[in-house]
Amino acid sequence: MDMVRSRENGKVIPGWQRGRLRPFRGILLMKIEHIHELHRFSRVGRIYMLDQKAAPPPPLWDIEPIEMGVDFWSYTGIERIDDGLGSFTDHAQSWVLVPARETLGGYHGSERI
Repeated sequence: MDMVRSRENGKVIPGWQRGRLRPFRGILLMKIEHIHELHRFSRVGRIYMLDQKAAPPPPLWDIEPIEMGVDFWSYTGIERIDDGLGSFTDHAQSWVLVPARETLGGYHGSERI
């Protein structure tokens, strides 16, 4: 799957800029995890990168599907960013996922993002 984040620090990235971003290529896995700081469980989405050298995006907490089609999926949730001081800043985040397109010549990207 190719995934592009639709927000940066909680603010929507305009569509014309989103098309220029390099997508994260990997596998989306969702499961329920405990959030220690909030004392509750949450559905968490993580992108496991196929390229082990690339850094994965932060997980998406309280992940909810927004829209699904034959060739795209969109999810929303909360991105928790560690401030390095032992606390987190939560930002709204949306992910748009499409099937990865690859040819023998190498990476071609995705047309739908």
